[in-house]
Amino acid sequence: MSGKRVLIVDDEAPLRFLLSKQLIRAGFETDMAPDGASALAAAADGSFDAVVLDVVMPRMDGFEVCRRLKADPRTAGTTVLFLSASGNGEFRRRAFAVGAADFLAKPFQTGQLAAYIQANLRRAENVPVAPGRIVATIGTTRMAGAATLATQLAETAALQGPGPVMLIDLELPAGSIGARLQLSGGPNMGVILQNTGEPISDELIARVAQRYHGALEVMPAPFTPSAITQGDPVPQRLTDVLDNLVGRGYHVVIHAGSRVNELSLTALHRSETIWTMATDDSRDAYEALIREMTAAGIHHESIRSGASGTVNFRDLDSVEPAWRERRPVRKAEPAARLAIVA
Repeated sequence: MSGKRVLIVDDEAPLRFLLSKQLIRAGFETDMAPDGASALAAAADGSFDAVVLDVVMPRMDGFEVCRRLKADPRTAGTTVLFLSASGNGEFRRRAFAVGAADFLAKPFQTGQLAAYIQANLRRAENVPVAPGRIVATIGTTRMAGAATLATQLAETAALQGPGPVMLIDLELPAGSIGARLQLSGGPNMGVILQNTGEPISDELIARVAQRYHGALEVMPAPFTPSAITQGDPVPQRLTDVLDNLVGRGYHVVIHAGSRVNELSLTALHRSETIWTMATDDSRDAYEALIREMTAAGIHHESIRSGASGTVNFRDLDSVEPAWRERRPVRKAEPAARLAIVA
């Protein structure tokens, strides 16, 4: 990204200088603005490739700054990334509604910002998107970390690009990914998998999916079990969802939950790679899970063992080689030890 120019807009001087230092180390040229009016004046000539924009600032918030940038023909094509101390779903929704390319919540490792800017600038180049692929995670229990790993796999795929990524939570009747990512409530996988008679379509998927990062959308499970009695989820509807997404070039990451049943097997049979997760003290349960999957026809070659815990989002080599083969990996600048929390 040598020669790419980034404008950093934040009312806190120490944070501006810290972010500038990190981006310069990653090969960017930077300039800084302390408020919205200064940012609009600095960006008016259209010379910046990206604007890193705080949400909460005096006199003019980041949403209004972004709206004005996108309304001005000179800056309409500039990539805008939001930074916010709040990662709630409403802030994300508003950011994307006014034209932001991405939204990064604090705290985050400083090295991540460069990676997200690089990913969004690559996507702006309109690189052709290859056909989508599907991977899945499944755990011996809800505590095994399979949901966390699925989230990290999805973020890794979104950073590497170039195609869109969909993270699907099948932990029914209530999942954990939506709450962990502070998504909004509303339509979810519990609804879309019901036999309502409405066919699976782009529009139906769009009603359920929530955009989390620039190229990452999430179809969450219900946050809590429904108070209204619902029928069993229909596996064929999951098949139709997957056919739709893969046909549109999505890389799909599925958290299949912690039970081997007809619904999870539908996901596992479609997955090129299945990451299995277990807690440190559940060796017997882990072996039982493998036996249950292979007895149901899952090929042992597609099953990989994930360690209990988390996977570094930059370590794509050990996370998903299938995506590495699809596109050369551009490693992010090593993250600094300091996390941005302001």
